[in-house]
Amino acid sequence: MDVNLKDKVAVITGSARGIGLAIAEAFGRAGAKIAICDLRESDVANTLDYLKEQGLSAYGKPVDVSKRSEIFPFADNVEEHLGGLDIWVSNAGAFVPNKIIDTTEEQWQMIMDVNVKSVYYGGLIAADKIRKRGGGVLINAASFASLMPSLGSGAYAASKAAVYSLTKSLAAELAPFNIRVIGYIPGVIETQMTAPTIESKGDAIKSPIALRRIGEPEDVANAVLFAASDRASYITGTFIEVAGGKFCVQNPQDAWV
Repeated sequence: MDVNLKDKVAVITGSARGIGLAIAEAFGRAGAKIAICDLRESDVANTLDYLKEQGLSAYGKPVDVSKRSEIFPFADNVEEHLGGLDIWVSNAGAFVPNKIIDTTEEQWQMIMDVNVKSVYYGGLIAADKIRKRGGGVLINAASFASLMPSLGSGAYAASKAAVYSLTKSLAAELAPFNIRVIGYIPGVIETQMTAPTIESKGDAIKSPIALRRIGEPEDVANAVLFAASDRASYITGTFIEVAGGKFCVQNPQDAWV
């Protein structure tokens, strides 16, 4: 199946590494004009160099997605440099490995600002800029934690449950403007953020996963690429779960006995 994003302008937040970088690469190879952003200037610069080495051209800037004063000007810059905006992927996220009762108020606020407020901002940007293009796609990063929280990361799970709800509401609100809104739900994906958990839990972390393997960022990127394309033109207000069949039944490990 040919998935073509030729001449579409796509923003991917939190795209200096991991899933965000994989999405940026996939979009670029599908013909999109890509714009990346991340928190640190050095990370953005290194990522732009890496993409150039891969034969991909990108526009990028350091942006704190939780701050209106940074994310809205960045959207303006993308529009000016690349000629418009068709796809916005709110991928940036923050994670604190604490129980809720051990989470400080500062940590709580940071998680909510990065994971939830930035998605709200993405919705506002889509309503303004993607609407002007006659439609497009807004894609939000949820998490398996939005479906089933884990002990020790309750604030993160709460923030992703909020993203789940926001995505459905935005799908209804933006539908009259021909803007589809889709979320993606990664399971255990091998990234810098998940590396400590994967290392500490070993093979046990694969037990609830039907496919019995850890996912790669490219697994998520391929699903997001499809969601962003016209091949998914009747999909909105829902989520693509990229989790290897995690807890598709209560005991997926029994199939491997």
